[in-house]
Amino acid sequence: MSTGDKRDMRKSRRPLQGREHKRGHAGARQGPARGRRKAAQFKPGVRRRGAKVPESVARWVRAGHPWIFRDALLRPLEGFAPGALVPVADGDGNHLGHALYEPEGAVALRMVSRAEEFDWNDAVLLDRLRWAKEHRERYVEDSFSGACRLVHADADGFPGLAVDRYGEFLLVYKYAQAVDSYLDRLVPLLEQEFAPKGIYLQDRTRSVTAEDSSRRPPAALLAGKAAPPEFEVEEDGLKFIVDVTAPVSPGLFLDLRAGRRLLEGISKGRRVLNLFSFTGALALRAVRGGATDVTNVDAAARSHARCRQNLAASEMDPEACEALSGDVFKFLERFRQRERVFDLVVVDPPPFSTVKGTTFSALEHWNQLAEAVARVVAPGGEVLAVANAAGLTEEEFLGAVGEGCQNAGRSPRVIDECGLPPDFPVLAAFPEGKYLKVKLLSLG
Repeated sequence: MSTGDKRDMRKSRRPLQGREHKRGHAGARQGPARGRRKAAQFKPGVRRRGAKVPESVARWVRAGHPWIFRDALLRPLEGFAPGALVPVADGDGNHLGHALYEPEGAVALRMVSRAEEFDWNDAVLLDRLRWAKEHRERYVEDSFSGACRLVHADADGFPGLAVDRYGEFLLVYKYAQAVDSYLDRLVPLLEQEFAPKGIYLQDRTRSVTAEDSSRRPPAALLAGKAAPPEFEVEEDGLKFIVDVTAPVSPGLFLDLRAGRRLLEGISKGRRVLNLFSFTGALALRAVRGGATDVTNVDAAARSHARCRQNLAASEMDPEACEALSGDVFKFLERFRQRERVFDLVVVDPPPFSTVKGTTFSALEHWNQLAEAVARVVAPGGEVLAVANAAGLTEEEFLGAVGEGCQNAGRSPRVIDECGLPPDFPVLAAFPEGKYLKVKLLSLG
């Protein structure tokens, strides 16, 4: 597989800069240019040291977009510590809200309030945490409550931070340095509201490449008792073995819950190929859904071992799935040469991966992957395609899938789709937040 070829249709994406762009705060289409809203509609803030942004950015901040990119600032920010509360105004000085300062990276400010006066204190943290808890109690089904997201970053009012529940333990994800300004105050509130046995922290502030993604440090214990190396959590009646200290993932991706349910409902009587199978969460759904056979392909043999553990924990045959270890593209070519086809192919690649020197990037290679997959789909068969790369737009994703399938002589049609479950809410004016895309395709 070539790593240098890029899809012709893919446009370069850069953070918004100043007034020159015709697209929105983070690249989303704004439609026809509009005149500036009258200053009288906004209360001018008291003159103070802070951030100023152009009107094109201010419109998105007013709409609820939580990020301000460094390139969009009208003047550099100096003298602020990481996580400092910074007032934000438009170019005319109209107050837009308050944000937490990020000293590094493309995102300079993370909006935390639109109020004229704001104090990022413990009372605010507790109020937001209880609001997030109430939302989950209302919208998360009981069969998912033991493995779900409790806090989803900006949408729940906690910039740069997420919290997942795995059984009796909580796993905090830190995505921004600004989190350090309130994490120590948040941990005792998490203990108060959720009474976990222990709380772990996974630091995701350091960007990694495909080559060193496996070298992330394990999660660190923040509070409470240490978790056992492995323990069970339940999802919709199935059991999964997880490790909350694991550097990359505990072993169950909570955001793909709706996609797993979709797969189970269409698996009966199908020959299922599960690519990038990881610990087999999708495979278990296919087995329970009545698939005639399920073939898992993953680069790591240990992932297949965990899948067998999950099958056994869920009281299913641990050998119910054929397990193939190695490069997905090589296996797809082998299937093609041997004329082995499948009724349903599940494709859930990581954003990037490296297998024996071959690199896959979801931003660059989805068309090649779709072409290889389409060549092993039986007539009238289907593909469940999953994209979880935030930088890959829905337009680019579907364009790449269409291009690849057409190159293989197949015509894909979207016949069903789903996205993030309700414990992963997304702000309406935050298109980047809809990172997960799950499309069921029928191949003509």
